[in-house]
Amino acid sequence: MGRNPRIEYSGAIYHVIQRGNNREYIFRNEIHKGYLVKIIRETKAKMPFNIFAYVFMDNHYHILLQTFETPLSILMHRINNRYSKYYNYKAKRTGHVFENRYKSILVQDKSYLLALIKYIHSNPVKANMCLTMDAYKWSSDVFYRRNMNNIVDIGFALDMLSLDRISAIRKYIEFMDDMDEEKTDEEKAGCPEAPSEEAAATLVGDDEIEKSAVLGDNAFKARMLRKPMLCAPPLDSILKGTCNDDMDLYNEIKRGGRTRSLTEYKLEYIVMARGHGYSYSQIGENIGVSDNAVLMLLKRKGIFSV
Repeated sequence: MGRNPRIEYSGAIYHVIQRGNNREYIFRNEIHKGYLVKIIRETKAKMPFNIFAYVFMDNHYHILLQTFETPLSILMHRINNRYSKYYNYKAKRTGHVFENRYKSILVQDKSYLLALIKYIHSNPVKANMCLTMDAYKWSSDVFYRRNMNNIVDIGFALDMLSLDRISAIRKYIEFMDDMDEEKTDEEKAGCPEAPSEEAAATLVGDDEIEKSAVLGDNAFKARMLRKPMLCAPPLDSILKGTCNDDMDLYNEIKRGGRTRSLTEYKLEYIVMARGHGYSYSQIGENIGVSDNAVLMLLKRKGIFSV
């Protein structure tokens, strides 16, 4: 059975969770984590998107982001593909670094930001890797506490707390550092230093955050799940992303080139395009081959489920 197409459109907010293949480590040291930051920074400069939060654990990572012109699938392919090649080279290994498919949870709007940022930043504390959020180096928490608007776009969340930046940072710290999950919403709202009801975010439980495909109210969930292919990227955009914007490689595949060096890129293109709901005939026509040729390529590589 094929996979359900991802919900993608300009301006969409996603909580992305990428785990290591078979839950194995994807980071062996701090240098590896630093290199992923470098990849994300360079990708963001070339294909603009917003980052609201991230955390790098040892065998998985979380990113809360908002896409614009470049679809999520293209961004994630570029980031994960570059990191996989780097990690395999450094570790002198071969094979998959990540699970075949990252999990992406579509978020209704920015009212969920604070709750999600807190959830993401609290991962190392809950995993007993540190006692407090600010003690963990590999999350975006430091950008908020130090008012650093670099790789992370801190303004959206902080402005929800207060338009006065000093006050907003103070409220952010108090909100993040309060790990007492037993408090009621009324108790939190009653604290004079807590975020206001309007700014403090829509409170959601951890189970809902990770288990849902869509995070929002019932009307939003029903609308999104009813139209799973809201705005699939053009096939040419998918192919360019697969080729890492190498136009010589892109043009060679478009001309129907059959050299073995193209096979890996063709396979990634086919799998990604199928994930967006395109038919085999549409995929093949875009690169000058028949739908049967597309199917035969998948079968030769032992892929039967896209």
